[in-house]
Amino acid sequence: MTFYRNLKIAVKLALLGAVLLAATMIVGLEGWHALAKTHALQIESAQSLAHYARAADTARVAQVEFKKQVQEWKDLLLRGADPAAFAKYRDAFSKESGTTHAALLRLKDQLDALGANVDGVDKALATHASLQDTYLDALKHYDAADPNTAHVVDALVKGIDRAPTAAIDDIVASVMQQAQDSSVRTSEAAERAYTIATVLLLSVVIGSLGVGAFAVWFLSRSITLPVRQAVGVAQAVAAGDLRADVAVVSRDETGQLLIALNDMNQRLRQIVSEIREGATTISSATQEIAAGNLDLSARTEQQAASLEETAASMQHFTDSVQRNAANAREATTLAQTAAQAARDGGAVMSDAVRTMGQIEAASRRIVDIIAVVEAIAAQTNILALNAAVEAARAGTQGRGFAVVASEVRSLAQRSADAAQEIKTLIRESVATIDAGTQLINHASNTMDGVVASAGSVTRIVESIATASVDQAAGIAEVNDAVTQMDQVTQSNAALVEQAAAAADAVQSKASGLVQSVSFFRLGAAA
Repeated sequence: MTFYRNLKIAVKLALLGAVLLAATMIVGLEGWHALAKTHALQIESAQSLAHYARAADTARVAQVEFKKQVQEWKDLLLRGADPAAFAKYRDAFSKESGTTHAALLRLKDQLDALGANVDGVDKALATHASLQDTYLDALKHYDAADPNTAHVVDALVKGIDRAPTAAIDDIVASVMQQAQDSSVRTSEAAERAYTIATVLLLSVVIGSLGVGAFAVWFLSRSITLPVRQAVGVAQAVAAGDLRADVAVVSRDETGQLLIALNDMNQRLRQIVSEIREGATTISSATQEIAAGNLDLSARTEQQAASLEETAASMQHFTDSVQRNAANAREATTLAQTAAQAARDGGAVMSDAVRTMGQIEAASRRIVDIIAVVEAIAAQTNILALNAAVEAARAGTQGRGFAVVASEVRSLAQRSADAAQEIKTLIRESVATIDAGTQLINHASNTMDGVVASAGSVTRIVESIATASVDQAAGIAEVNDAVTQMDQVTQSNAALVEQAAAAADAVQSKASGLVQSVSFFRLGAAA
């Protein structure tokens, strides 16, 4: 039962539906079984009646065939004077005898299949067989040439056909009676089956209704009882009673609802208890805040007076710092101008140094060219000497060539002398240029030092000016802050008064909250 309580409501409903469906299936199966049994009885009855009908037909066939056999016997005696007619009727008699015998045998088989009594058929078969023998023995006395023999034969078999006729008639009557008895038995069996099926079906229906009603009652009870309990808890909470503890006996949705309500109830007890304690604490704290606000108000007024005096002093100090900042900015401008002039002079000296370097390089190039000219003059002099030697060897034919060689030698000598003089002058010029370059380099280094010193002075003055500006801005900010503090202090004084009024209001609200929370009853533990 505990397992059922812990099932989900959807599962319970599914189980209820399954129970009702199973009951419906049982009712349907029982009804189907009753119908099937009735149908089987009907089929059995129809088959039995059909078998008895066939047996009755066979009995009537045997009855008719036997009568035809007797009729053929009579025709044989009355119309057998002609040998051909005699043979015809005798054959017909034998044929009908065989047909009757076969019909009786077939009837016996049919009655055996039905389980009916076949004594009458056996008796009829025996009577018919002896009748056949008697007829054939009597026929031996028949002479077609003597009509009187027909009366003799007829007298021999007179009345012997009554016993077989009666036996076959009894068989027909017996078969009909058995068919009627079988129909009655089948009807009675069908009636009994109907009665039993009706009783069983009603029992199953009543049982299914009982099981369904019990399942519905049990399911509704398992749902409505926890819901009523939850409603009772909710009504108690609405009335301010938080002392109730919910008893949970299941884990389905209703059980989960009760667990949630129990948790909610406990949480409400805790919250209300905390609110009650908090409201009491707030009420006490607001009284202390109100007393502190009065003291704070007096101190704030004193602080406001002191801040007004501090603000006046800071204003005078701010004016002095601003004047110093203006002077520092002017000094910065003058230092920047001097530094720029020094940088310009340094640039000019750098240009002069570069120019002297270029002149020195050109002079050295000229010296190199003169060296080339001297080499050419020396080579020319050597060639002139060689030409003179060759002219001397040539004698009178080389005189003109010797004169030319002499002139070339003289020209080479003058070129060498001139190149030597130019070389000497160039060397003196290069020495002078080197000395000037050194002096200019020294002056350039001196100007670089001046520019560096001027830059350092400029940076120092700029730092002083920047510091003065920052100091002035900081003092201005301090002045503004003091002014704002004065305003804030005055505002704080007003806010203190408002806080005192708010504390009174909070104290009033806390008292009302305590009174409101006292509506809930928490029990001894709270």
